[in-house]
Amino acid sequence: MLPPPNGPSLQSQYPLLQGGEWFLREDGRITGWQLAMLLTGFLLGTTTLIIPVGPAKESAWLAVLLAGILGVGAAWLYTALGARFPGETPFQYTPRVLGRWLGTLAVLLYLWLSFHLAALILRNLGELYVVAIMVRTPMGVFVGILTALAAWIVRNGLEPVARLAELLAPWLYVIMVVLEILTFATPNLTHLENLLPLLPDGKFLPVIQGILPILAFPFAETFLFLGVIPFLVKPKKGFLPFALAVAFGTLITSLVAFRNVAVLGASEAERVNFPSLVTVQLINLGDFLQRLDALIIFMWTFAGFIKLCLPYYFLALGLATLLKLKDYRPLVLPLGLLIAPFTLQLYVSFPQMIQFTRIYPFYSLPITLLLPALTLVVAAVRGLRGQQAARQRRSAKKASNQELQDNPAQVHAPRKGKNSSRRSRS
Repeated sequence: MLPPPNGPSLQSQYPLLQGGEWFLREDGRITGWQLAMLLTGFLLGTTTLIIPVGPAKESAWLAVLLAGILGVGAAWLYTALGARFPGETPFQYTPRVLGRWLGTLAVLLYLWLSFHLAALILRNLGELYVVAIMVRTPMGVFVGILTALAAWIVRNGLEPVARLAELLAPWLYVIMVVLEILTFATPNLTHLENLLPLLPDGKFLPVIQGILPILAFPFAETFLFLGVIPFLVKPKKGFLPFALAVAFGTLITSLVAFRNVAVLGASEAERVNFPSLVTVQLINLGDFLQRLDALIIFMWTFAGFIKLCLPYYFLALGLATLLKLKDYRPLVLPLGLLIAPFTLQLYVSFPQMIQFTRIYPFYSLPITLLLPALTLVVAAVRGLRGQQAARQRRSAKKASNQELQDNPAQVHAPRKGKNSSRRSRS
């Protein structure tokens, strides 16, 4: 283990310490606004590309809204852990809270799911290019290019990813809103009767059943930001930007589901591979404004790339911590060489992936929600907090004791008020 750099200014850039040991190098810091923009790209990435209709059918948009409310709850859970353990990643505090063996198992589950998510996102983007742009180009070409680009930016740290999101993510909202307006402005394209009945078969149960898949994808996948929150400038104030990004992402995703069902109908929106792409391709205003699929493909490319970088970064950071390396960057390229071939072997066809989404909530939610919740509850019961917070409390207590030692007269000085009035009466 190398000794820390000289000087307090450098030490302030490397807060990930454990028991006095010098650990992981990550000198990037992001603001709350950059966190919100990262979440925007993450939530609108592949979600609006293959948004599931699910059991809710015509009421898919309502299921998205209800899942978004639970998504805000997930945001509170993740930011509460970040505030309780400031400056520490889940790979550091989870073994300390849950114990060595159970905590290490939890870390391994985090790493596996982040590896799987990176491959799933990469496969979705590859499928999009093969279906919509270059149908004769092997998918491995797109997978290799995207993996190399993601490895390059992840190796440069978290801050470049955040700055890229800060630059382009606001345009995602603009593009999505413009496409919504153009869809409803196209004559005879939308059929609001496709949204009826509001409750499938007159029952609310299908809507409840439709919440679970949407909660798992994409809201619970934001557990990856447990590895981002420690690098906030103000980690204890991460809930507001997190919750606002989830709320706006929920609104946009719900509008996309509303539009797709209004144009295609629930059964057709569930049958096609990319319902949003098919819907946008049907926009036609005066035989002039049409074929806008290139615009939305650009949006999905950028948002999907941001989404790909986050599990890639989370995986490299966690594996380096588990192996007690001083830097995660040497792991980035080898991990990319594992992710790319795994992506090509995930499933044989797109319908097979759709079948996997039916069991995906039961596969992912125990890792993305139950493990962080268990960690927070056990930490609260055991009274455990982050080492940085504990050091701050010890420093404050030491400063208070020093002040009392420097001014002993304040300790023994008689208090005014009731005691002095008693002495005067006597």
